[in-house]
Amino acid sequence: MRFAVLATTAAAAVAIPFAVASTGPQMSGAQFLSEVRCVAYQDTVLPHAEVAEAKYQLNAEARRQPAETAAIARAEASLIAREAVNGATASNGSSIGAACAGAQLATDADSPRAV
Repeated sequence: MRFAVLATTAAAAVAIPFAVASTGPQMSGAQFLSEVRCVAYQDTVLPHAEVAEAKYQLNAEARRQPAETAAIARAEASLIAREAVNGATASNGSSIGAACAGAQLATDADSPRAV
């Protein structure tokens, strides 16, 4: 009986932090919006396959963010896409550099492929 109580307590001590981490936001609102801007600008100039993973991760994070933050992110990404279609964004990459200055997810800074 004691073993069962100890085992259950130990399992709960390990499982609870994982459950909380999987349901709560992984980024602050500002970090999330920065990542969204960066990926949106990259999506205007890079092939879809190169930004697909980052977009997938951001969509998963959007479900964890407050609804207001997710709505702001969607609006900013739509605005960037519209500007790209209308030719209002710089095609030389300066917009990407400015938007991605602090972004980690979209630039694969942690990736072994990063240069």
